[in-house]
Amino acid sequence: GLAPVTLALRAGEITAIAGVSGNGQALLADVLCGVRAPTRGRVALGGNVIAATPESWVAAGVARIPEDRHAIGVIGDLPVWENAIAEHYRRPFASAGIVRRGAARSFARRLVDRYDVRGGGIDTPARALSGGNMQKLILGRALSGGAARAADFLPTLIVASQPTWGLDVGAVAWVHQQLLDACARGAALLLISEDLDEILALADRIAVIHAGRLTPARPARSWTLPEL
Repeated sequence: GLAPVTLALRAGEITAIAGVSGNGQALLADVLCGVRAPTRGRVALGGNVIAATPESWVAAGVARIPEDRHAIGVIGDLPVWENAIAEHYRRPFASAGIVRRGAARSFARRLVDRYDVRGGGIDTPARALSGGNMQKLILGRALSGGAARAADFLPTLIVASQPTWGLDVGAVAWVHQQLLDACARGAALLLISEDLDEILALADRIAVIHAGRLTPARPARSWTLPEL
């Protein structure tokens, strides 16, 4: 589990959490995505306490990029277009409980074009995509927020857990640039990664988690690699 954790995230800043897998990163990410509720304490976004449900966090503008893209990030048997709207069925892609297929498919085509998702059309099952293209689909869904145009939406917070795990060099660079661009526009980013090179290259502040305990986040320049 998690020991008492104090963490403040700031708009336009990348805060990274380093640590060996299994030390509480997944639990912290779940709390910040609405999947789990803390047993005590409070989690607030912009000063407002958000209910511990994924729907509430998505509605509040949280972009969620899970660690396991295959098991959690997509529903493999569903087509790309349904995965593209998976976090936005209720709005804006459904009315009276009925999915607005035309609007949903049109949105999916724009997302596929904007984020260069390759490997088939919008009717291709998500499990048929390569790891890099699957991550592009997840990232595009998270960063677009269901908006008609990418420029119409900016996440308040991006929770990115191992966002480049298993990707080739080109895909890693692409993911990094998307995250940096979102932060430059004013989003706060929590980067959870086991890749210290990635953390040192991207982070403004770094904290380390071990046995469920989180160190204070310090400016990246104040850390050394041996210290981490």
